[in-house]
Amino acid sequence: LHGATQRLAVWVDRRFFRDAYNAEQILSDLAENVRSIVETKPLLETVAQRISDSLHVKQVAVLLDGNGPYSPAHALGYGTLPDLAFPPNAATVQVLKDEKQPTRVYFDDPASWIYKTAAMSDEERGQLAALRSELLLPFSVKDELLGFISLGQKLSEAPYSSTDVRLLNSVAAQTGLALEVSRLTTAMGNELAARERLKRELEIAREVQEHLFPQRFPSISGLGYAGLCRPAREVGGDYYDFLELPEGKLGVAIGDVSGKGIGASLMMASLGASLRGQAAVVESLTELIQRVNNLVYGASSINRYATFFYAEYDPQTRHLSYVNAGHNPPIVLRRTQVFRLDVGGPPVGLLPNSCYEQGSFSLEPEDLLVLFTDGISESMNEQEEEWTETRLIDFVKTCDGLAAVESMNRIMTAAQTFAAGAPQHDDMTVVVLRIYS
Repeated sequence: LHGATQRLAVWVDRRFFRDAYNAEQILSDLAENVRSIVETKPLLETVAQRISDSLHVKQVAVLLDGNGPYSPAHALGYGTLPDLAFPPNAATVQVLKDEKQPTRVYFDDPASWIYKTAAMSDEERGQLAALRSELLLPFSVKDELLGFISLGQKLSEAPYSSTDVRLLNSVAAQTGLALEVSRLTTAMGNELAARERLKRELEIAREVQEHLFPQRFPSISGLGYAGLCRPAREVGGDYYDFLELPEGKLGVAIGDVSGKGIGASLMMASLGASLRGQAAVVESLTELIQRVNNLVYGASSINRYATFFYAEYDPQTRHLSYVNAGHNPPIVLRRTQVFRLDVGGPPVGLLPNSCYEQGSFSLEPEDLLVLFTDGISESMNEQEEEWTETRLIDFVKTCDGLAAVESMNRIMTAAQTFAAGAPQHDDMTVVVLRIYS
């Protein structure tokens, strides 16, 4: 008798819609073709509309997990999108996760799961009633429930047949796979877009940083000088600068900020701005570096500091006054003699209210002064062997008599040649001064 009743219901359903598409054919085609739709919105619209058209369903609602509750993402037959949501721990969600197959909803059967499930609340039953649910189709991928479809009553008021459920289960399974592909495609697209934005932002940051390096070189009597920085990344934490000072003097600075990337480059910019701002109003080198230290300390995080060397050169006396704040001691080459400039104090930004000592050095004609960051001396080859300051000093000796620019380029090339194609692990900066008679 039950079988005869079901066959009659199917016959009535099909007779009632003589001009409708063949439901079985439509749903079979839908299950086959849905995998080719990779965008979520067209996917949901297509699935909902085809199910509604083929089975003549009054209300269809598609609910998705938006990294939280399952809420309607697309719906037909409600006028407006239903305003409701099923939390991840809702009884309906748990049943669909466990069953992983179409689940019927019987409001008129006291033995139905919507009454027997202990975790089911009156509010949740009310939400299913608001959707007019008769059949729930889960979108499951492995053990994850991506969402589900709520199907309301057919226009014929006939129940969903076993054939309907079988075909709808196939559609739901393929839709789940398509949703997963869509989600991964969207995530990849967002990541690529983010990478492109980051790449462009880094390009802009690099352009800005390049403009923070000296753009003009004031002419200083009896002195040739040059500087070059090669960041390990798009932006770096190495710093150098030349300052035009009163009475024809020249300020020379070089620094190496801890860390790499955007954070280091921002501190590098802060260091340069602090130096230029204070150098114009403070005459004492020790007081100048103390102020720079406190400004950088106040503006940087606890793990940020910079080794820093600042000197002022007087071309009238060839006298160099300097403070070395924890930086690699610059090299002075005088024919075969080598001197190091190491008087000063701790790195800037490391401690508040640090004290510094001023050093001085009298330069002579043909002296070569080389300032560098540890990216030069610690340039590393594929065997993880460092170039070292010893090799750097030996190479500087070969630059005796060469102009500042040529010496600078040769030192940079030598450090890179030593690395022999190994990835550059640190920013590399060289500043060279040549004293003329």
